[in-house]
Amino acid sequence: MLIIKSFIFTGVVCLIAQIIKDNTKLTSGHITSLFTVAGAFLGFLGIYDKLIETFGGGASVVIMSFGNALYKGAVELGILQMLGKASVGIVTAVLMGFIISLVFKVKD
Repeated sequence: MLIIKSFIFTGVVCLIAQIIKDNTKLTSGHITSLFTVAGAFLGFLGIYDKLIETFGGGASVVIMSFGNALYKGAVELGILQMLGKASVGIVTAVLMGFIISLVFKVKD
């Protein structure tokens, strides 16, 4: 039964995103940011942990769980330590992107 609940929750989140995209001028990046902030806000209110308990993996794989994880990290570590730890990932991503851009050519 948990698998069905998980599937339905994830489907509803995707349905909401598609409705927003079809009826507004928001891009996919805007909607992703919106859901990330919504996940952080639900984590702040203590609701997102209950969603994970109720819907299992379905609530922990959508983009809202990333916002919740950011919120939890900021609360547990403090904002400066969280940014310090996140900066390692950001620098790595930028460097890897640069290295890949040297190896491959962009097609027009």
